[in-house]
Amino acid sequence: MEEEIKLEEQEEFDWKGHIREVFEDIKDKVEFLYPNNETEAFIWAIWKMSTEILGDKEVQVIVDDKDDLYISSGSASFVSFEGHEDELVNGSPMRIPIKCWIHTHPFGSAYFSGTDWKTIKTWKPILKSAIVIGDNQYLAYEPETIRAKKVYYGLLEQDPEKYQEEE
Repeated sequence: MEEEIKLEEQEEFDWKGHIREVFEDIKDKVEFLYPNNETEAFIWAIWKMSTEILGDKEVQVIVDDKDDLYISSGSASFVSFEGHEDELVNGSPMRIPIKCWIHTHPFGSAYFSGTDWKTIKTWKPILKSAIVIGDNQYLAYEPETIRAKKVYYGLLEQDPEKYQEEE
């Protein structure tokens, strides 16, 4: 969602619906371990809801084996399904394995905290991948092979014209 959402509209904004709409557009092209452009659009939609709409609350999104999403939010440093139980009882039950567990760290860095590692260890038999999103970065991890990819976004600090060959 490129346009800015006014503060008074944020409380009424269907942030979970927005995340679902973005995923619906890309779900056939998604790559969780090595995120492609479509997956990154989904990741950044989650980040934007976490930071701009929810005021720096942590958000988690679970993608199950049917590509159904289970979404919740919590404090700036903890998220669970408390207060979001409707996500677990409405619609069809979650089917394992879990394709991806995605959550935000709205305070900055994309890293797995001690609590995150405990969650990954507990879910390892049923978890295919996990992504944590930070400010202009994300970390994608595959528990089975212990492979990971970390991406940082920013402006290029070098002057590319300085290195281009003259013709």
